[in-house]
Amino acid sequence: MSKDILIRLWLSNHLGILFISIILCISLATYGTFISIVNLGYSTNIYTISNKNNISNITNSTLSVQEYDKLKNCATDQHTPTNGITYLTHFSCGHVTILKNGTTLRQFTIIAKEDISVPISNTGLTLKAWTYNGSIPGPTMRMTEGDHIQLLFINSKDSKHDHSIHMHSIHAGYMDGMMGPGGDVAPGKSFTYIFTASPFGVYPYHCHVEPTDEHINQGLYGMMIIDPKTPRPQMTEMVMLMNGYDLNYTKEGVDRLPTVKELKTGLPEISHSNAVYTVNGVAFEYKDRPINLITGKSYRIYLVNMLEFDPLNNFHLHGNLFNYYASGTSLKPDYTNDIIPLMQGDRGIVEFTYKYPGMYMFHSHKNEFSMKGWVGFFDVTEPTGLPMKNSINLMPTIISHPMLHQKSQTGFSTIAGLAGA
Repeated sequence: MSKDILIRLWLSNHLGILFISIILCISLATYGTFISIVNLGYSTNIYTISNKNNISNITNSTLSVQEYDKLKNCATDQHTPTNGITYLTHFSCGHVTILKNGTTLRQFTIIAKEDISVPISNTGLTLKAWTYNGSIPGPTMRMTEGDHIQLLFINSKDSKHDHSIHMHSIHAGYMDGMMGPGGDVAPGKSFTYIFTASPFGVYPYHCHVEPTDEHINQGLYGMMIIDPKTPRPQMTEMVMLMNGYDLNYTKEGVDRLPTVKELKTGLPEISHSNAVYTVNGVAFEYKDRPINLITGKSYRIYLVNMLEFDPLNNFHLHGNLFNYYASGTSLKPDYTNDIIPLMQGDRGIVEFTYKYPGMYMFHSHKNEFSMKGWVGFFDVTEPTGLPMKNSINLMPTIISHPMLHQKSQTGFSTIAGLAGA
């Protein structure tokens, strides 16, 4: 083959490739969208250029670890035990260190203690509880997907039982709080659970030492939130963990298989039932102190069900509908409703906005549960309206309401701290 023919073939092939490349570039510039995401830790730069229909929109958003934690409303005091009021908006984000390779390290400490007197109603009922960090529920641990987590678990030397922490999420088997050293931590001993936070979503954690129902009934559980690397839309956020208390557990006995002898002589009657039902540990807490919300503002609830002995619980919102994200593992809602049924360990995210002012109940739609404590109210007011008297400001550094302590027409007390975020 001659030299001239070879040159012509080379030129035709390469010119064809060049022509196609030019056409693709023009098509992308005219009709497409170019997105580039660069992760620095989980700081994110997002560049979006869109020329479709001659519309141009360019954004550049950078968020550091510290700025993201501030958006999450991370608590500065991570040591004082919470109560039914403070737990609502208390997020424990751990001790944060940025490693040389850019990885975010979060270190948490949880201590199991037994026989701690914990109030479980505003009528004077208390429980001789087993607690994580002195409260029921335990602290709401919050982290970001991809964070390196070190959770130091200490079982108090005064405990009479082994304890553990089992977290719902993805992690190695020996970090599961079931088998090995982390599955049965003896009194006075400790174990460090190490894992990478993944995937983003809402998760319960609890003791998994047998009998597990006793350890849960006594109070050893809490919530863990793994946030997506790119923040969800900004909303005022709350935590609601549904639970209950069987106050007669030891007399009723431990659930187990019957023995061969019992099959012949008669099965033992073991029946557990809850005497108290709550959200966030204290019966009627938000009925006695309604939560003040503002019309037109968006709210997000991280919702977990840890109710033992009843097969199903639910969350019902009055006068409104909410978007529901099952397990919180998607950025798109699964459906819209005003009620969500949850089995034990199930969870999700509820997002809603109230259009009209008024008093709105939220509760379990199983009336027995509501009558025994699982009921509360949202006191929804206009931006310039009056919340109820004796309001409790949960987030004083973030929330400021000019009418916070002024007298209302109703005579109820209100939690006003969520109103203006």
